[in-house]
Amino acid sequence: MLEPLLNGVLPVFGIGAVGYFFGRRGAFDFNMAMTLNKFVMFVAVPALGFQLLANAPLEEFNLPMLAGYFFTELVMFTIGFLIARRLFKTDVMEAALLGLVIALTNHILFILPISTTLFGEAAVTPIVAIISMDGLLLFSGSLILMDVLASKGASPGQMLGKIARNPPLVALALGLAAGLSGFSAPKGLDVFLNLLSATASPVLLFALGVILSQKSRVAQPMLPVALTGVKLFVHPMLAWIIFAGVLQLPPEVRNPAMMVAAAPCGVVAFMLALNYGVRVEAIARAILYSSIGSLLTVSLAASL
Repeated sequence: MLEPLLNGVLPVFGIGAVGYFFGRRGAFDFNMAMTLNKFVMFVAVPALGFQLLANAPLEEFNLPMLAGYFFTELVMFTIGFLIARRLFKTDVMEAALLGLVIALTNHILFILPISTTLFGEAAVTPIVAIISMDGLLLFSGSLILMDVLASKGASPGQMLGKIARNPPLVALALGLAAGLSGFSAPKGLDVFLNLLSATASPVLLFALGVILSQKSRVAQPMLPVALTGVKLFVHPMLAWIIFAGVLQLPPEVRNPAMMVAAAPCGVVAFMLALNYGVRVEAIARAILYSSIGSLLTVSLAASL
């Protein structure tokens, strides 16, 4: 368990710690973090989404595993939404993102680089499959939901136009079309996308560290604690029941998927909250608390 912790988890987690350090020193502030977030939302994530789906080995994906994992995500989203909305009385947009923060784990920015570092490219196909599915279903659905909730009073045509112009959605659609058609990007374009995609994880984690370094009062301090408990304990247990018990998946498929289930809360919800003007205090702290806790849970899952 020590090797996954030292060589995979801590280096990735440390990027957020660097952002926190510079935020506390005053070198970066909230507005600067917002600018970094805009870059990730409108430039880096579209490049990453397109490249991921265009290059995804769709024929190698294990469909029962994907169906089982998607079921766990729906359960997590429902639990998170109800906790936020019913118990802590947040508004609908914040509740939706708090549901998303425990459903869409930090796989693309956290688990994928850790797994690639520890096990190599050949061993991460189940993780790439989950990331691809989440991009197509959960992330796209969340973008559409946030556009709808943020467009109150707009006509259906205006709402659809806003959704159709959303850069990550456009990139995902183009990436899926490229992947299904067998399109091979020219070398120059591939280098361009590689460079942009590589910035998404470190820049967003750095921005999160900056936000967490800012002094702010959390109105409901137990809300991120409750979400962290659900994410780190309920999600892995539910995934294990489905993968090992119901589906009886082989270890080479089950264990990488378990790493995703044991991952911390998703940074994507933080990015969306900043972009749509939703309070980030509870979301950011849920990511922080679960990231600290996942040093143990991800390391355990990686050592299975």
